[in-house]
Amino acid sequence: IPIPEKIGQSHQLSNNIPNVSAMDSETESVGIISNRLQKYEMIESTHCLLPDASQPPSQQSNGDGPARDGQAHLQQQFQRDAEGLATAVASPAAFQYPNPWVRRSHPTRPPSASQSEGQQLTVAAGGTPSLFEIVRQNFISYCQTTSLRGVPKIVKTRDRLLRHIWILFTCTFFLGCFTCLALIIKQYLAYDVIHQPRTVRNHPVQFPSFTVCNTRPFSQAGIQYILDRGLVLPKNYSQFVMQAMRNTAENQRGVGFNDTTKEALSTIFETKGYFENVPRGFDIARLGHTIDQTILICETTILDKDFKRSKFCETIGTWTRTYDNKFLNCYTFTADANNTQKILTVRIMAYTNERNLTNCPDCSSFPATQVSGLRVQLHNAGNYPEVQEEGLNIRPGSLTEIRFETKEWVMKEPPHGRCSTRVPPSVLFNGDAFTYSYQACKKKLLHEEIMKKCGCLDSTIPLPDSMRNTGLDFCGRIPPSQFSLESEYIQRHNHSTPHDDNDDQRKRPSFHFDADFNDFLRRLTCNTAVFKVSGHATAHQCFTPCTYYTYQTTISTTNWPTRAYHYEIVNDFKNLRDRIDNLHRRGKISRNSSYLDPVFQRLQRIYGPLSEADSPAEAERMLRGIDYIERNFIEILINRGKSNFDIERIEEKAVISLTSLLSQIGGLLSIWVGLTFVCIVEIVDLLYNICVSYNGSRQAA
Repeated sequence: IPIPEKIGQSHQLSNNIPNVSAMDSETESVGIISNRLQKYEMIESTHCLLPDASQPPSQQSNGDGPARDGQAHLQQQFQRDAEGLATAVASPAAFQYPNPWVRRSHPTRPPSASQSEGQQLTVAAGGTPSLFEIVRQNFISYCQTTSLRGVPKIVKTRDRLLRHIWILFTCTFFLGCFTCLALIIKQYLAYDVIHQPRTVRNHPVQFPSFTVCNTRPFSQAGIQYILDRGLVLPKNYSQFVMQAMRNTAENQRGVGFNDTTKEALSTIFETKGYFENVPRGFDIARLGHTIDQTILICETTILDKDFKRSKFCETIGTWTRTYDNKFLNCYTFTADANNTQKILTVRIMAYTNERNLTNCPDCSSFPATQVSGLRVQLHNAGNYPEVQEEGLNIRPGSLTEIRFETKEWVMKEPPHGRCSTRVPPSVLFNGDAFTYSYQACKKKLLHEEIMKKCGCLDSTIPLPDSMRNTGLDFCGRIPPSQFSLESEYIQRHNHSTPHDDNDDQRKRPSFHFDADFNDFLRRLTCNTAVFKVSGHATAHQCFTPCTYYTYQTTISTTNWPTRAYHYEIVNDFKNLRDRIDNLHRRGKISRNSSYLDPVFQRLQRIYGPLSEADSPAEAERMLRGIDYIERNFIEILINRGKSNFDIERIEEKAVISLTSLLSQIGGLLSIWVGLTFVCIVEIVDLLYNICVSYNGSRQAA
């Protein structure tokens, strides 16, 4: 049928459609097609006539290619609309009306050949779109509607320059966002922490344990014990061994010892070497001071139901002897659990047993033998003491007040901190149980490492119970075939004669480089090497408790006693002895006042004549030459701080917590690229549309 005839027929049909505006939504579709037919009539009236389809192609207009393509496209569109209109009029129920919510395209020109080929490539067999085409179309739709900043502009912008500008800025924003995210995540993975202190009021906490050591490690009874066993004193040992090692190096004809060996040998010149070379079966504990010789009085003031009461330390706690390689016998007091939070003050009267001798038999170049007084440390209740590292020196003839402020440390577990809630409750040293601490754990593991690698023991570290029956020697024990602490041996080798003609030039005393001596040097250098890496070897095996206490101390010292107290000290000791004997008879304490007899007898002998003086002037003259109390007695007061039961709680917190990290990531994504949780919903929506479209295309196929 020629196009003009179709136009006429369609025009007649459109004129015969009654009351188009009054029809329902189905009839409106017919009106849409009628309007399109009217447009074709306008084309015809403006001399844009379509060629007659009845004419052969040779007789049609010889216009250019695009014009012919456009005319052919209009013919096809006209034919489809006319057939649709006829179907709608003939059978309205069979006509499928267009969806008014779907935007229909009105192409003004047909697709090019290249576009047709591209569509054919992306359409699968049977006319269904491929998966790639479905994903591409849905992704384009997602980019047009997404809330990500800049992405819709890239898709919708027609101008090429503006599109490139938007691409550049969008990529820059994403790059800056990812850079900031990497920096924040790196800072989070460093697991840095801060310590936030705050004061907690009226929080009763345990009273700390305190350890007391005499800075003169050897007692008079200990020195006599050495002499009775026929051994040399520490001063003679040090001189002999230093000279022997020096001669041994010179006898090697210039070879001598290397620097590592010299460093290891320097450790046996101290008290460590003396203690490690005593004969087997020698009781080192007998060299030091006993608790009766060190602690004369220990009284506490406790707060019991708002009343202050005085009690001896033995009635509310226990004393434990600990070994220190520098001070020998030290004594630690720990209050029991029922009274530790009630203690306000502890008063200690200590006795140093100073010897006023011009010839000091136990003095040497050791620093520990050149001082007089006490070494006191406050530490967490039940812990093994660290007297050398954290102790306080207190001189005789003084009253020293130690005030402490309690700090409670609340630590974090890995990866932020080094604490653990699974640490053992106690550590056993020399048969005694001590509360677990990080330092005690390090000492235990260090001693085990020395035993494992060097095959020997170290006297400077407390001996764990698991190593008490190993039968190993100390690392610093010189081979018995070449050395002994016996006085006879030292005297004989100091004046020894050569054994053969080859020894005429050898200096005495010295050591021979035999197998035993080489093994001694090996153990000694191994021991020193393990000590150097001890911090790294035990760092990953020992953890601090997640809650522990430390004590910040403030010391004030004054002279003690006054001159007038010298007249009263004998009577005070009499009253003290009566109190102790009374408590002992009642079963409150385990020892009676007999331990005070040696001191009381000296006080009576020295200060008794003062009461028999003819006049106060005579008594004053007698006191001028007496300094027994000033040289041997020390008064110590240990008090809680200015607020008895206030503590400072220091809690370890992460610099960047997980919630803070997520908040900062969300803020950066929102500021830089506008990424929010809504974008996640958009991505879900994209995937859902792809799945629905793909399933629909497969069902249609």
